[in-house]
This record gives sequence, C-alpha cells and structure tokens, in this order.
Amino acid sequence: MSTFFHRYQKNNSTEMMNEIKTKVILHWNCRGLMEFPEAIRIYGSHIQEIYLKWNKLTTLPPWIIELFNVTNLYIYGNLIKELPPELCQMSRLTVLDLSANKLEQIPPYIGNLVNLKSLLINQNFIDKLPAEMKQMHNLEILSISGNKFVALPEWIGSLPKLKELNADNNCLKELPNRLTLSPEISIISVCSNRLKYLPLNGFVSSPCIRFDANVYLNYLSYPLLYQLTSQIQDLFMYDQRSILGYGYFKPHCENTVLHRNIKLNIKINALHGKDTDFMIELPRQLLKVHNICENTVVSLWELALRKAYTERYKHTLNIVTSPVNINVQYEPIAINNYQNLDFTMYPINCASCNLLTNGPVSICVHSQCQQPIFTEAWVIVGISHHAQPITTVALCCCKKCASEFTKYSKMTVNHDWYHIN
Repeated sequence: MSTFFHRYQKNNSTEMMNEIKTKVILHWNCRGLMEFPEAIRIYGSHIQEIYLKWNKLTTLPPWIIELFNVTNLYIYGNLIKELPPELCQMSRLTVLDLSANKLEQIPPYIGNLVNLKSLLINQNFIDKLPAEMKQMHNLEILSISGNKFVALPEWIGSLPKLKELNADNNCLKELPNRLTLSPEISIISVCSNRLKYLPLNGFVSSPCIRFDANVYLNYLSYPLLYQLTSQIQDLFMYDQRSILGYGYFKPHCENTVLHRNIKLNIKINALHGKDTDFMIELPRQLLKVHNICENTVVSLWELALRKAYTERYKHTLNIVTSPVNINVQYEPIAINNYQNLDFTMYPINCASCNLLTNGPVSICVHSQCQQPIFTEAWVIVGISHHAQPITTVALCCCKKCASEFTKYSKMTVNHDWYHIN
C-alpha cells in the first residue's frame, strides 16, 4: 500500500511538473491542495495566470514574489487568514481574487500593487480598507461584498479609474459623498445593507446604482431620483422597478439612529386614507436645516465654503423634467498660485479641507442658481411620481431658491416636517 502511494505521488508530481512547463495558465481548482505547490516556484517562472480556487490553502508562501510574470492570481475559497508582504510586491498583478477566505484585515502594503485593476475580497471578515489603497490609481473593480463594513472611506471616490464598486451584504449605513465626483464609475451595488440614505447630489458619471433590500432607506434626493429615472424613461413600468429596486421607501426608520445626524419627522396628510408620521435621516455633512418659511442668512462658514469651492471647481447640476434628463459637470478650475491655499497647513481648517475635497452635499436644485451646499440648507420634502410614489428631498441654498423651486418642480405634494434632534 505504501509503495503504491509513493508511486502515485511521484506520478502526480511528474504530471504537475510537465503541466507547469508546457502552460502559461494553471487551472488547479478543487484539487484539495493544502500548500501552494512549490513546483511552480521551480518550473513556473513563466506562468502568467494561476487558478487555485476551492482548495485548502492556509497561507501563501514568501517565495510567491519569485513568480515575476504572474498577472492574474485566483485564491477564491481557501482558508487564508493573513497575506504575506511578498504578495504585495508582485508588481505585474492586475487581478487578485481573495474571496471566500478567512481574512479579517487587508494589510497596508497592498497599496504597493499599483498596477492592480481588479481586487476581489468578497466573503471574508473585513471591516476596514487601509488608506494606502488610495495609491492604486489603476484599480477599476473593487468588490467587497459579504464582509463587515459599516462605512467606506471617502478616498474611494478619488480612485481615478474605478468603474465598479460591489459592496452587497455588508452593514453600510451610508456611502461616501466623494463617490458623486468619481469620474469613471458606472456600477455601484450596495444591496442588502443598512443604508438610511444615498448621496443627495447628482453623480458626475451617472452610474447604475443597485440598492435593493435596504429596509431603512425611505427617501431619495431630487437629483438622484431624476438621474435614475432618466436611465429608465424608455422602459415599461414593470421594468422600472428593477432599476429603482425593492425593499425600501417604507415610511419608517430604524430605532438605532446616528445621534450626530439630523433627523426630520415627516407628516404626510391622508396617505392611504389616514395621516402618517415617519422619520428620515439626513447625511452627516448637513449640520443645520431650514424649512421654506424661514428667512435667515446662512453661517459665515457655509458662505466661505461656497466661495472657496466655486473659485476652485466648476460644478453644475441641470435637471430637465420633460423629457427627464439630468446633467452633472465637475472640473477643477485653474487658479493663480497666490490663490491656491493649502488648507491642510492649517489644523483649524481640517474640516473645511475635507468638505471641499469630498464635494458638496448637493448643488442647489433651483435651475438658475447652481450654488454648492455643504453644511446648511433649506429642505423641501415631497412626493415624486415619475416611476412610483417616492418620498423625495430637495436642497436649496436659500429661502428665495426654495420658494421658486416649489413653483415649477414635479414634487406634487409638499410635506410638513420638523427637526427632532
């Protein structure tokens, strides 16, 4: 029996060696491998793609750095708990799939993979992305579904080539505001999370956003609703539901709310034959809100933010209601060196720097205004009926814009609200 086993092992090693020598792509999925085969180290310096899915690997060897030509590495469905630093020195890697392992964190040195285009870390136990990942300027696909994320860093929206963000089945309560400025993103999937709101501003790239089964999401912003509606205006009504999703927009709110966020109690008159009260939660960037009747002046800080932003960026939001269309433009403006202040030099302005970098919470929805809004706004709450009755929130920069907006908007019902914080 022992002789037979050694003969089988030898034959298997010979077969493995011959396969490595004659191929540039290794498909070694579902082989019960408990270690990364060292035969690849000896004979496989030419290998370009390695598939080791559904094995029993617990570690990756330090010598993996010697596989100079590997561009695609698939380790899906193993038992790996930590990543060796050497993995992140594989400079030619463009695709790395570490999904369905036992990872609890992503090491900071993953930022060294500057040529990586696809990073797949689904179905692990990760709750944070290292800031060093902002160096990954070629990243196009980031897939983090099935982890433990409660929030995502704002710098995700600064990745210049990011096209697809998959973050389904996490614990997300919000999305980075900076995502609205992401130039290339075309797909955002955040189904089955705990989102209380989506970004209020329109997205520069007009991405497809999938957000089914977020049971605490009970409203959309006016710009975002129109942006989503413009994508489906030529579809039949039963197809529209697949774009706007399901499992949300119910008039209720989670009991455990973020205490720092502004909450508004909304009163809907005669909804389904009876009055209904429910609560919505606004993004944390908003620190003060006014109703349409309040005639007051915004804070000096808000005015300073608006002026600094408009001097540095051209950011417009144009909404046309018939036919439905929305256009968002964002671009830096060239300014003189003496005007180009570095906010990061002044600690007292750290909050201002972050707000300016991450972009306004919205552009004033009054079509003739285009003022950015950061921390203070006039809030209008109503119902829009373009695809289905949806509670909708619109932000204006002042009382005058709010009054004029209500005259021409398609929000057919304006709801009363009061601040409950």
